[in-house]
Amino acid sequence: MLKDKPLPTTEAGWNLLFQNLKAKLPGYGSALSLTLAEIAAVVRDAENFNYLITVAQQVNDSKDAFFAFKDLLIEGDISSTIVAEPTFPTIVMPEDAMPGIKKRFRKLIQRIKTANGYTDQIGEDLGLLENVPNSIVPQDVVPELKLKALTGSRVEITFSKKGFDAMRVEFQRKGDTVWHLDGIYTRSPATSEIAPVVPGEPETRSYRGVLMENNIAVTQYSPTYTIVTTP
Repeated sequence: MLKDKPLPTTEAGWNLLFQNLKAKLPGYGSALSLTLAEIAAVVRDAENFNYLITVAQQVNDSKDAFFAFKDLLIEGDISSTIVAEPTFPTIVMPEDAMPGIKKRFRKLIQRIKTANGYTDQIGEDLGLLENVPNSIVPQDVVPELKLKALTGSRVEITFSKKGFDAMRVEFQRKGDTVWHLDGIYTRSPATSEIAPVVPGEPETRSYRGVLMENNIAVTQYSPTYTIVTTP
C-alpha cells in the first residue's frame, strides 16, 4: 500500500531525495503544472545541497587538521622540522546561494500533491510515496464522508482514504430505492457533478462511500449522509 513517505532525518537522506527530484522532476513538469522557474529552483537547491554537505565534511576535516597542527606546535616535542600549515577549502557555491532550501522543498511538495496531474505512480517515482504493509483490517473500517452543497447542484465530498486506493461514492435521490455510482475518487475533496432531475431546482440526495483496494470494495459502507443541493 502506498503512503506518504516521511521526510528524511539525515543529510544523506535529504541529498538522495534532492538528487532524485533533480533528475526526474523536469520530466513531470507539464503533468504537475510546474513552471520553469520552479523546476530550476529544484535543480539549484539540489546542486547547492550536495555541495554544502560535501564541503562541510572538508571543512570539518580541515578544522581537525588545524587543531592537530596547533597542539603539535604548542604542546609537541621540540623539533627543527618545519610543519606545513593546514589549509581550509574555499567556498564556491555551484549555484546562486538562496536561503530556505528545506522550506522551499516543503512548499513544492504541497504544490506537487495538489496538482491535477499528480498520481501515486508519480509520487512513488519522485520518492514522495512508499509501499508499506497494510496493518488495517479492511472489514473493520467504516469510512466517513463530509458533504458541502456547492452552486450548480454540485456537492463537495471530503473523505480520508485511510491508506486504501480510492473511495467509491454512491448516491440516491429522494424516493430512489437503489444506489447509483457517483464516482471513484482517489483525491479528497472530490466534487459530485450530478445534474438535477429538474434543472434549476434543489433536490435531496443521499450519499454513501466504501473504500477500495485494487478496484475492489474492501471496507464497510459509510453511514448515509443527506444533503439538499443548491441550484
